Amino acid sequence: MTQINYGVSASISRDFGHKTVGQLIRDPKILGALDAPEGCSAVSNGRVLSENSYIKDVPHLTLEKRAASKANA
Repeated sequence: MTQINYGVSASISRDFGHKTVGQLIRDPKILGALDAPEGCSAVSNGRVLSENSYIKDVPHLTLEKRAASKANA
C-alpha cells in the first residue's frame, strides 16, 4: 500500500501493484483524485523519483509541480 499526497490535504492510499512512477504521474484518474495538475514529479524522502521506479517500493510519496521540485534540486 502506498500513500500519495498532493498539497496540504489531498491524499490517497492504494495498492498500485507493478505500476511505475511514470505511469502514476500520467494517470488522469489519480491526478483527478488528488486535484493535481499534469506534469508533476514524484518525491520521496526529499528526492525526485525516477519515472522507472516502481511505486510498490515506496510507502509514501508526494506529487509536486515540476518547477518547484527543480528549484529544490
